[in-house]
Amino acid sequence: MEKSFGMKRSLEFITGEDLLAAFEEEGSTVFAVSDSSGGSTFEMVCAALKQFPRNGVDAVTLCPEVASLEAINHIVQEALLLESLIVFTFASPGMSRFMRQQCERAKVPYADVFQPVLIAFERYLDYPPVGVPGGHDLTSSDQEDRWQKRRIPM
Repeated sequence: MEKSFGMKRSLEFITGEDLLAAFEEEGSTVFAVSDSSGGSTFEMVCAALKQFPRNGVDAVTLCPEVASLEAINHIVQEALLLESLIVFTFASPGMSRFMRQQCERAKVPYADVFQPVLIAFERYLDYPPVGVPGGHDLTSSDQEDRWQKRRIPM
């Protein structure tokens, strides 16, 4: 990202070999990735891990509110370095497709756990999902509450 936009990150992150060393000391991790809060993704990963006693996974790295292709690429690269699994829930079929493509390209194992459910509902209800994180609120009064009327500066 620094190369693309010519700017440094404002926060200090542990990346690359330092991140790998930190996780080698602690054990392995699974990435739980979401375009929303990630709570459901995290809970699903934890529930699945309980089915595998003594699994060696010591941590779940929660990546909430992932909203860019750059973020997906970064997560895939970190998972590759850590030889980790990525479990993700994206409402957007495009974001899901991009994550699957990047994981396959990098040979990172993954599980897209939300799109199959959305596809089943689309077939059952006979219309497509809205594809936005958190769903879509059709209540017009709620939408109008967020409207702002602003004066035009002269």
